[in-house]
Amino acid sequence: MKIVPAPSSAQILGTAFAIAMFSGSTATALANPCAVAAEAGENVTIADKGGEGHLLLTDGRKIRLSGLDLASLRLPDLTGSAATFVGSNAPDRHGALRGALYLDGRDLAADLAAKGLARIRPSVGEDLCYTELMTAEDNARRARLGLWAEPGYAVADAATPEAVARHADGFAIVAGRVLHVGVTKTTVWIDFGRIWREDVTLAIPAKQWPRFEATGLTAAALEGSMVRARGVVTLRDGPRIEITEPAAIERIAPVSP
Repeated sequence: MKIVPAPSSAQILGTAFAIAMFSGSTATALANPCAVAAEAGENVTIADKGGEGHLLLTDGRKIRLSGLDLASLRLPDLTGSAATFVGSNAPDRHGALRGALYLDGRDLAADLAAKGLARIRPSVGEDLCYTELMTAEDNARRARLGLWAEPGYAVADAATPEAVARHADGFAIVAGRVLHVGVTKTTVWIDFGRIWREDVTLAIPAKQWPRFEATGLTAAALEGSMVRARGVVTLRDGPRIEITEPAAIERIAPVSP
């Protein structure tokens, strides 16, 4: 099987995005360096955009792009585009196949994130290269591209409960300094304030905690660190985000949004 050489980060996030985003160019394909080679997938044709952020294929199947937040997804018109699908053969409970679509060898999800047309949302059972996706999203956010130019999508300050509470029952991205990590038999609590009944907290099931520690997200590493986290906000003794995937928590520099 022929493997497309992995491009540099500059190629992925630089000029190539501007000139070959959704074109039918026959130029040499640029592959996501972390993704399965597109040649391993199935050739398909996109028929239209479906509801709830899905893409419809000409054979009637429905595709959900893995790793993306459907509520914020802004799909361009890809009608008639040839693509390669790499993903599950079994539909999810919504009748959609989850996976990646490649257009001219380029990962569509990464391209959408790089243009500010989608937020990254890690989900259970999706084995993706989130580092590349998060980098694409972060660059778009810094450049205020697409949805990042809208105040409603701004990263919420985790030190300000009111700012996070505004996203109640919805997906949000928050950032702040971790003040305390508490490990109990059932839950690992990551606190951004000193009053747990009022302040912002991340809740991780204890049975999932070893997966976080395996990626370097230990209690010792997190306490005092600046992090960016994402998930659905609920109001339980203050704003809370329950997290099951390590990719949903990033350690960041203090200057990052």
